[in-house]
Amino acid sequence: MKTFKNFFKHRETYIGIATAFAFLLIFFCVWMTAYDGVTDRVDQLKVGLVNNDTQMGNNISKNLEKNLPFKVKAYNSLTSANGDMNKRNLDMVINIPANFSSSLKENNKTEIKYFINQANSSLTKQIMSGAAKDITQTINKGVYTYKQELILSNLSTGLSTSLPSEELAQKLSKNITNVLNSLTVDPVQSSVKKTNNTEGFAATMLPLLTVLASWVGAMIMSLNLNGVSMQLKKTHGKWPIFFTRQFINIGASIILAFVTLLFMYAFDIKLNTNLFQTWVFQTLVVFSFLCLTQMFVVIFGPAGMVFNIISLSLQLVTFGVIVPKTMLSNFYQTVGSYFPATYVADGYYTVIFGGTSLSHDMSILLLMSLVTVCIAIGKVAIQPGAKFESKPLPAEKNAMVH
Repeated sequence: MKTFKNFFKHRETYIGIATAFAFLLIFFCVWMTAYDGVTDRVDQLKVGLVNNDTQMGNNISKNLEKNLPFKVKAYNSLTSANGDMNKRNLDMVINIPANFSSSLKENNKTEIKYFINQANSSLTKQIMSGAAKDITQTINKGVYTYKQELILSNLSTGLSTSLPSEELAQKLSKNITNVLNSLTVDPVQSSVKKTNNTEGFAATMLPLLTVLASWVGAMIMSLNLNGVSMQLKKTHGKWPIFFTRQFINIGASIILAFVTLLFMYAFDIKLNTNLFQTWVFQTLVVFSFLCLTQMFVVIFGPAGMVFNIISLSLQLVTFGVIVPKTMLSNFYQTVGSYFPATYVADGYYTVIFGGTSLSHDMSILLLMSLVTVCIAIGKVAIQPGAKFESKPLPAEKNAMVH
């Protein structure tokens, strides 16, 4: 009992309990509000539609544009649509090939092609895969009904003109009708191609793993460096301390990026970007996280960790790996655009799955790093310098004694 009481005589015990409570409160508030109504915003997902068939394809494409619960954009060419999908402007491309109608008439079967972007959140890929199956089933019903009605409407007339007996024509018509009713209802097959695909479940989790590990590591490192900085203020000026801290951040970012690449190689993660570019990108990832977490602790001291925890929670719900950004509310989409994790996830989709260049995401991460460092410099500039007395050297002490 005495030991229990002594624990609560120390401020750190209360801080630890308060931190655990803060984590629970922040994550519940952020995640539950961010994901509220996500399924109601499925209409924000984007699908490209390419129709190369001038017969049945026209009616099918019009029905898809009208009835699909997504934003549908028509394209003239498959190359153009796939180009937009590689830029992550589309979640799926539907292609009605030029031989759709002719193949159906000649072979009684045909196919519709789907291209689903794998460089996307897991929820988006699941929704698009399910949509491809539903679309094919709907088209099959429409095609089958259309063919059945067309044949049956002309059947009696054709037989009446070619057969001498109307009774015989009606009998044959009935038999043929029974045969038609026994035909397959699935003349249209779906051809699903996973674009920007990579093998292995572990690789698909890399964007989430990198953001989580890099941010938590940066958060703890910034807190500890801030503690060291507070101790060094007794003997060093504020500017040497601050700029030395930046050199440590840069050095740690370079080394940690190299270690990250080693882990990728050890776990056989295949890269779609060259090694040097990936290393530079990961260096900027770690450095941008360090700069942002550092900014909060420089401005608010140890209390800045609360803001770092809030930032972690916000980034995990808005960076587009778990739930697509387009299915979040406008507020959370805007918030996510101001945090580096959004661009880290986009960059790692390029690294793992391929697609666009890393240059755009790298530029934004560098800009964010510079902005947060400048804010920290502003805070240091208005802080009073610590007063400390230099200790006299041994020779000076002897001279003073004499």
